[in-house]
Amino acid sequence: MIRRVFLFIAVVGTTLLSAQETKTKLTLSDAILKGWNFYPEQVRGLQWVPGASNYCFTKGDSLMMGSTDRKADRLIATAANLNNGVLPGDSLQRFPALDWPDADSFTFRSGGHVYTYSIGRKASSLRLSIPADAENEDHDEAYGKVAFTRDNNLFIAFPRDSIVQVTTDGADGIVNGKSVHREEYGITKGTFWSPDGSKLAFYRMDETMVTPYYVEDISTTPSTFKKFRYPMAGQTSHHVTLGVYDTRTGKTVFIDPDGPKDHYLTNISWDPDNRHVQIILLDRKTDHFSVNRYDASTGQLVRTLFEERNDKWLEPERPLTFLKKTPTRYLHWSQRDGWWHLYLYDVNLGLVRPLTQGNWLVKDIVGIDPAERFVYVEGTAEIDPKDPKGALETQLYRIELKSGKAARLTREPGTHHGQLSSDGRHLIDRFSSLTVPGRTEVLDAATGKRVKTLLTSKDPLAGKQVGSIEFVQVPGENGDILNGRIIKPSFFQSREQYPVIVYTYNGPHVQLVTNSFLGGASLWMLEAAERGYIVFTLDGHGSSNRGLAFEQAIYRQLGITEVKDQVRGAEYLKSLPYVDGSRMAIHGWSFGGHMTTALMLRDPQEFQVGVAGGAVQDWRLYEVMYTERYMDTPEENPEGYEETALPPIAENLKGDLLLIHDNMDQTVVPQHAERFLKSCVDKGVYPDFFYYPGHEHNVRGKDRVHLYTQILDYIDGKLGVKP
Repeated sequence: MIRRVFLFIAVVGTTLLSAQETKTKLTLSDAILKGWNFYPEQVRGLQWVPGASNYCFTKGDSLMMGSTDRKADRLIATAANLNNGVLPGDSLQRFPALDWPDADSFTFRSGGHVYTYSIGRKASSLRLSIPADAENEDHDEAYGKVAFTRDNNLFIAFPRDSIVQVTTDGADGIVNGKSVHREEYGITKGTFWSPDGSKLAFYRMDETMVTPYYVEDISTTPSTFKKFRYPMAGQTSHHVTLGVYDTRTGKTVFIDPDGPKDHYLTNISWDPDNRHVQIILLDRKTDHFSVNRYDASTGQLVRTLFEERNDKWLEPERPLTFLKKTPTRYLHWSQRDGWWHLYLYDVNLGLVRPLTQGNWLVKDIVGIDPAERFVYVEGTAEIDPKDPKGALETQLYRIELKSGKAARLTREPGTHHGQLSSDGRHLIDRFSSLTVPGRTEVLDAATGKRVKTLLTSKDPLAGKQVGSIEFVQVPGENGDILNGRIIKPSFFQSREQYPVIVYTYNGPHVQLVTNSFLGGASLWMLEAAERGYIVFTLDGHGSSNRGLAFEQAIYRQLGITEVKDQVRGAEYLKSLPYVDGSRMAIHGWSFGGHMTTALMLRDPQEFQVGVAGGAVQDWRLYEVMYTERYMDTPEENPEGYEETALPPIAENLKGDLLLIHDNMDQTVVPQHAERFLKSCVDKGVYPDFFYYPGHEHNVRGKDRVHLYTQILDYIDGKLGVKP
């Protein structure tokens, strides 16, 4: 009997070993340059077709259409149909991305041209052309016109190759039609079409008064210097106005709100009548904003709809969402009760009612049904401070506009992203979790019940030697529980001890640990674990999706509470029997670079090695919009700026620190690294340093393999790990 047991164990062991040997290693180069091969398969080009519960998707060179009440998909068109003798040289080999102006036709791009394909006629026709040097393209809802910029001026391309130049004053320091305020406060573009496409609102930024900064371009001989405007904390900032161009009259009016010229014009929205523009006007101190309504024909203020205040900061990030059937009503996002929630307002009546409430937050609006009875949203699950796993989730909800009654439509733990059909009857749910690589389903929008499964994704890493990922929780500062993620190597043995790499960001607007595929981890972390590391990440105070109090714990002292959280994480790791607490490294970029450097200086006993990329070293050198929101100005908060500056405490460095910076970084300018290095020289401290010539903030493309080879080889060498 005993022999049989041992024989069974031997056979199983041999089988497991053989299975492991058949798997191949995930190389760092593949993880970085071929990452798309190792993420779950998706239904390509999946979207709803207007007017019904039909959806379309692309498959190779074909466009397919499916229906919620039909099993078989049908072919709509092929790339050859689109070419149809119209496109130069039959240039389409794969089916392109497309937009549906209506149910009978769609538009697509090929080169600098926009085409319309008629399903009924099965033919393509040229719609409009866009110059090859066009930037910041933005089309109206019907794709009948495209706004774009060239240098610092704004243009519009119309059908039949007609191009109108909207502005002529673009120059050094005068910028039209581009995003402003350094893309803070939800600003990601500079043009905003009215619903009917007759008017175009656009930003005009005057930054001639802003101090220029120069970075060296070594691609020229001799090298030259690239100038950009960079207002640092406490310095003179730029002035922004909003132009409104009428495509029918060719005239432009400008909205120039009253008050200090360095306030922030955020979250531009049109109402359904095409006559009014709304601006959430935020003061530079960021503790007060007013929601202002302007006449789009005159640029004059109609009235202030309402205002909000906060004694620390406000950061409006979403424009108003107007209803179509009742066009005086709109949805507004606010953190006034401590969580991102939706509020229903009326232009004439003011606040109608809160729509969502409780210890969870809305992350996105999925859609509103045509009858405007319900708004569908993505949000976290309930978040308990003592068990905040709900912050790892993204679930789908249906909110009744009349009452605010909420119904959760998805129940399976994980990350759900929804698309609402134009008739409001169905939702596409793209879902993944730590245990489910991916699944795409059609749900009943009223109940959340599954109607159809479109794709169940296989594990794309099944053939690779990769370790395990698990979630942990760590007590942080103020008694809050923090969410973390641990990656173990595939050969992990609980009786062994392993060195650690901690990857950190821990700054505002970022959450690294999520219940999604790989738990939110990057592929390079799996390769690093296979070198023999435990790879760990912790979302501390200041990171997103935990509520306003959790985020505002960092106010006026960026990098202080966050460092304490990461120290708690390090202490937790050292309490684990399989962690070698004498061999721990930390790495991060940007805010994470600041955290890495700060941890190596403020608690030098915790980590033996640090690699800090693009690190903020002194918040006085960082830009106005971000820094003053969290720190106030250097004049208002001198103690906070002094306490958080890292060059003055460079002598605290005990371990090995590699600083990496990009010589053309326009986000965290190179002066940060140089100021810190000068302090190290003055104090007789010897960090390592590497510049990436020609790169801006972070290293992209093929050079990213060089970056992470350098990072991991540096850690290997300093901790004595032989991969």
